[in-house]
Amino acid sequence: MAMFLSVLLFLFIIAMPIAFSMGLTSIILMMMNGNIQYANIAQQLMGGVNSFVILAVPLFLLAGKLLNSSGITDRIFTFCKVCVGYLPGGLGHVNVASSMVFSGMSGTAVSDAAGLGEIEIRAMRDAGYTSKFSGAITAASSTVGPIIPPSLPMVIYGVSAGVSVGALFLAGIIPGLLTGVALMILVAYLAKKRNFPREAKPSWKMFWIALKRAFLPLMTPIIIIGGIYGGIFTATEAAAVAVVYAFVLSKFVYRELKWSDLIPVLRSTARDSAVLGLIVACANLYGNVILRAQIPIDILEFVSSFATNQITFLIIVNVVLLIVGTFMETISAITIMMPILLPLMHLYEVDPVHFGVIVVFNLMIGLITPPFGLVLFVISKISNVNIFVLTKELLPFIAILLVVLLIITFFPALVLWLPNLMGR
Repeated sequence: MAMFLSVLLFLFIIAMPIAFSMGLTSIILMMMNGNIQYANIAQQLMGGVNSFVILAVPLFLLAGKLLNSSGITDRIFTFCKVCVGYLPGGLGHVNVASSMVFSGMSGTAVSDAAGLGEIEIRAMRDAGYTSKFSGAITAASSTVGPIIPPSLPMVIYGVSAGVSVGALFLAGIIPGLLTGVALMILVAYLAKKRNFPREAKPSWKMFWIALKRAFLPLMTPIIIIGGIYGGIFTATEAAAVAVVYAFVLSKFVYRELKWSDLIPVLRSTARDSAVLGLIVACANLYGNVILRAQIPIDILEFVSSFATNQITFLIIVNVVLLIVGTFMETISAITIMMPILLPLMHLYEVDPVHFGVIVVFNLMIGLITPPFGLVLFVISKISNVNIFVLTKELLPFIAILLVVLLIITFFPALVLWLPNLMGR
């Protein structure tokens, strides 16, 4: 086990891509054990991506990019501004609410940060908010994206753990709403302390106009979740429906997507999907090799020697994932950690749906935590704020996210209520 981890860490340190690090480490371990079979390597790589569920990944990516390339994000922002902009902290609340709504369409934190982020930060600056606060709340609110369905990390976890993606989507709704409320409470506190501006209270006419403009985009998460649990389509088919719906809205209803825009969107989606597909393929090989080497059994015995109950185990998992999330991209972290964590999850009888939400939430916090938080870098570039200044401003938001993490960790009923209500 020590040799296996040493090789993997060494490849990470020399900046070898995650997929190649996992694949090369697996091959080296097979060679050391003298049982390398090239046909088996090919089968394991293909087996990782030869999955109907994994088709949802490029489709949700495409849906998010179609939304970003049209004016739908602006419609969502305007509607949220009318709904909560008059509260103390004004556009800070709009920022959070917009991310919660947009998350029901794209499923990724980076799409939220890159798509809505520029609109949100520009509007907040124009209204008199500081660049560092605008960037911090934009980064923090973007973490809601992969919690509220649809969610790409939930799809990857579902594939890795053999868990219903539909159940995971439902399980993320209450934690996502709880996160949004917690962030808005913090925004209200900071607004009062720093005397931030607020928007004028809108008239009912303004509300109905904004609702009319944003109504069809707002229907996206309802169509996805309703379709899955209405038995109309599967979670993977829901991703295809999301693509068609986003395309029809952007091209034919609002007419803000040009045919010439499709080529860059499709090229970007293909590139990102290929990267994620390679990671998943190599992760499948990696998982098979470490299972054959009985590494999870060694870790199982080690952890069980001092984690005497489920609560202790969950505390350890949270600490480990928070650390991993600061160094590793979300999809990579899930694919690498799941072969190790799943046997422990079963040993301590943690519900796999509850565990999935805990895993994804931890890694979302990692996206805004140095040294390698991807969203942190995206927002730093968009807001033109030094990454160290942005990190300092983010500290209270990270603290409030950790409080929410503890709540969903130790009160599983909050996470499992909706899946259980719908019969999983």
